[in-house]
Amino acid sequence: MSPFLLLQLWACLGAAITENSHNTQNCDASTFTAPDVPSAKVLSITAEERRNVDMPAAPGLLNPITDLNFCDIKVYLTHPGTNDKVLVQTWLPLSEDLWNGRFQATGGGAWATGMLDIGLGPAIASGYAASSTTGGYPFDFFSADWMLHKDKSINWDLVHNFATRSLADQVYVGKSLAEQYYGHKPSYSYWNGCSQGGRQGYMMAQRYPGLLDGVMAAAPAIRLPSVFLFGIWPIVAMNEAGTLVSNCEFDWFASKALEECDMLDGAKDGVMGDPEACTSFDPLNYIGQKMECSGLEILVTEAVAEAVRRVHQGPTTPFGVNVFQGAPYGTPLNAFLSITIDSNGVRTLNDPSMLDTFPRTILLRHSKFNFNVSKLTASEYFSLWAQADEEFGWILNSDNSDLSAFRDSGAKLLSWHGTNDHTIPHRNTITYRQHVERDIGGAKAVDDFYRLFLAPGVGHCGFGVGPAPKDPLEELIAWVERGEPPETLASEIKNQEGELVTRNLCRYPRTPKYLATGGMNNASNWGCEMPDGEEEGGFAAELKDNLKQAGLGLD
Repeated sequence: MSPFLLLQLWACLGAAITENSHNTQNCDASTFTAPDVPSAKVLSITAEERRNVDMPAAPGLLNPITDLNFCDIKVYLTHPGTNDKVLVQTWLPLSEDLWNGRFQATGGGAWATGMLDIGLGPAIASGYAASSTTGGYPFDFFSADWMLHKDKSINWDLVHNFATRSLADQVYVGKSLAEQYYGHKPSYSYWNGCSQGGRQGYMMAQRYPGLLDGVMAAAPAIRLPSVFLFGIWPIVAMNEAGTLVSNCEFDWFASKALEECDMLDGAKDGVMGDPEACTSFDPLNYIGQKMECSGLEILVTEAVAEAVRRVHQGPTTPFGVNVFQGAPYGTPLNAFLSITIDSNGVRTLNDPSMLDTFPRTILLRHSKFNFNVSKLTASEYFSLWAQADEEFGWILNSDNSDLSAFRDSGAKLLSWHGTNDHTIPHRNTITYRQHVERDIGGAKAVDDFYRLFLAPGVGHCGFGVGPAPKDPLEELIAWVERGEPPETLASEIKNQEGELVTRNLCRYPRTPKYLATGGMNNASNWGCEMPDGEEEGGFAAELKDNLKQAGLGLD
């Protein structure tokens, strides 16, 4: 199940949060004055002490949290001339001895600007003063209706909140409330988010340098309109190839890629250490082979193999232009697709409606046009892509590669991305990092303030078969506060046998290599190596690949 589906389920369990409340002298609206928020006006402030709060677990993402005690402050503000009403919710540990002296701004997910309790609970449990925001519309992961006025025109004020403005607002509000409550400013301030929250973290670095000391941004949706349309690409690719490919068949091809490339990192451990090194795998080589799906013996046809190839290639125009890089071979692709084969061999695409929120609601404005994502042609798809980039790229993309102001502020950006991420392929984060290297002065200069780590076998914000980072925010704190830049990220997972598997994720562009001594499940028996010819980092490799593709490469 997708992490966001689990988080939506978690949100629905909000009634399970229990508490006993008491009033105190400090946690009261009279304690606080209106924070100074640029270009915004505070409408109201309420404060309530909450004790013994328990929060349910989100399996695979969040552990259960018990006995939280905090001051819950709700600040409503508006941006003059917009008629919006935005909630910024801040939780503060009840006493200073429970506060770690830091502030944490928590990110959102999918269509939610902030995740409120879901993000605030873990932050408070770790001793932070923390904030989250609604962006001015009701909390919902999967609905984009808030982006439209009643007449179906775009509500650009709320889009502005979602894209950039509310991100900074919650930092101004949260830091001010913490200072008022404890009598002094937070020692350090951080951003913490994944996916949409990752995009927001990159946006904070690009648009608001100096507002935070550190940004932890995982699996960032850097080119957001492209990410929303990327989910539809497998359907378009299969339509162009002339066949549907079932979940079972995708899983079979993923297993074949793993068989072919698992040992490239020196260990046969069920995880592809560097998917970019898996250059020999080609679905077309498996034409004519057989597999078993739903009790049927399925023959790999040219159409099926070509569909798999196109899906993994990513959105590519009829002219051969790859506009968004796809997920590497070996990545499971059945989280959103639901294609089955019945006993007669009939292939069925089951309810892809979750994928069409952006084009149907926003690009087509719920028009009477009979939009059917399962029938979308390549020309129609790329027409929507161009429209999305033209109308929304300027405000929703966080791909400005000039991070010089962020660098000069002394802040640090730590980012990680799973290589089995089917929602936002990690290659797109690599591309952004390479562009920063191009604009800032090379890999070594960028490493001084921005480091990227890839997590082999890990899916979107977690899950998958590979070890995920244990606490990347703590690694960021060590970098910011003690001048200890992370060379690796400690990661772990329990395998199918219940055994703990540990790894130290390698700093990009380094890749993991088994040292061939000791158990494969122990991080101490692995090292990191530089790809051949990449001493100066990833941009040199990108330039070399571009020259090669243009027929100008040197042997």
